[in-house]
Amino acid sequence: MNNTILTGIEAIQAILAPALGISATALLLLNMHNRYTSTINRIRLLNEERRRHHIKISRNEEPGAYEQFRYSSITSQLTMLMQRCKEIRNAILYTMGSILLFVLTSIVIGVNILFSSGILRSAPPLIFSAGMIMVLIGIIYSAKDVINSFKVTEVEVKGDM
Repeated sequence: MNNTILTGIEAIQAILAPALGISATALLLLNMHNRYTSTINRIRLLNEERRRHHIKISRNEEPGAYEQFRYSSITSQLTMLMQRCKEIRNAILYTMGSILLFVLTSIVIGVNILFSSGILRSAPPLIFSAGMIMVLIGIIYSAKDVINSFKVTEVEVKGDM
């Protein structure tokens, strides 16, 4: 009887072990989503400013030197921010994919405990490893975003000087 309880406890521990990966990855995902939202909002604000500039031109109002420089700065920033959005989006998608694989790992471990077939025995480590690789790819995209966010800030600061 005691062996059955230990086996049950061990089974639950094995099934829940990938949940640590889910929790850690979810924290990364929260950070990425916050950056994605703020980047999208910044794009919308700059795009609105660019629209106002186009309206002035359509009314045949001659933009001043500063407005022309600002328009050029906005265009550069929008291009860079769109690239950032793609990188953050990729980071989010890879991170979500890793969570999916961690959940799948738990399910396969549970099925393996119940049915114990040869194919299923090697699947959990492979699925979990694929999830970890996806986390790594997501982190690489996130790091690229951090580098690019500084470049966008440089363009903004130079535009105000």
